[in-house]
Amino acid sequence: MADSKVMKQGIAGLLILGIFVIAFLVLRPIVIPILFGLLFGYLFSPVYKKILKYLKWRNLSAFVVIMGLTAILVIPLIYIIPSLVKQIFDTYVLLQNFNFNILLQEFVQGDIATSIAMNLDNIIGKFFSTILNQFTIFLVNLPSFLLQFSVFLFVFYFTIRDLDHLKKYLSHLSPFSKSTGKKFMEEFRGITNAIIFGQVLIGIIQGLAVGICLFFLGVPKALVFTFLACIVSVIPVLGSWLVWFPVGVVLITTGQTFSGAFILLYGFFFVSIIDNILRPYLLSRKSSLPIVLSIIGTIGGLYFFGIAGLILGPLILAYVLIIIEFYKQGKLNELFNK
Repeated sequence: MADSKVMKQGIAGLLILGIFVIAFLVLRPIVIPILFGLLFGYLFSPVYKKILKYLKWRNLSAFVVIMGLTAILVIPLIYIIPSLVKQIFDTYVLLQNFNFNILLQEFVQGDIATSIAMNLDNIIGKFFSTILNQFTIFLVNLPSFLLQFSVFLFVFYFTIRDLDHLKKYLSHLSPFSKSTGKKFMEEFRGITNAIIFGQVLIGIIQGLAVGICLFFLGVPKALVFTFLACIVSVIPVLGSWLVWFPVGVVLITTGQTFSGAFILLYGFFFVSIIDNILRPYLLSRKSSLPIVLSIIGTIGGLYFFGIAGLILGPLILAYVLIIIEFYKQGKLNELFNK
């Protein structure tokens, strides 16, 4: 009888394990859209609550938020992507025919200039080839991307609509103690605000600020430089200066002294201080995640998750840091004590 009971429990355990494995395999292709749907639902919940006060209907309020977010994300892309791809390709062809050796000879003499020029050619070639390949992959996998975007909107809709119920449900399922759960939520809020607002949003604003200046001065391929400025501004330690500084120097060396000097001054005295101007208004608190781990998390996240790693990488390291902190304090057992 005992053996029969053990066998039944073993079979039941295997069935449960099999169900969870199959569920994981089903969700694995769309796990990133699900995570981002939950994340954006958390971020936009204050907007939803303000709209709900006026409209009174939960479904309609959530729908309005989704339509607004979709318009912000999709409409600019429809108009920008074709021009951006063309400008990237034209810029790639132009740089392939550009002689960096002549430009560098004005600053560095001898074989060093030739060596630097060759390395620049290789780096720029690989960089633009990677970008063009990514656009090609995006177009080939467009149906899959649209499906994932639909999953994101679906999860986002129900998250902002039912966030309070979701929090209560997860708190009942959580194996952590109340104090640990509270600490996780505080760190989650801090690192999410720091990454989304303090890193991604401010970086994009800095990149767009550079782009506005380039468009105003009539710099060729300004859309490409704006795109590059947004990317490097989002990544920690780098920054928009990697775009506006070389562009300004090149313009000065090619005889466009006013435009080059204006870009350099604009970059030094305006773009560089945007972070100091906006951060206090966008962040209520800073995350305790050290900048070194933030950089490592961003780079590692980019390798493992792709573009989603800009957020997921540092967020995961923030949770690891909490557990390490409990271990250092000798309170690791308190993680699971109710």
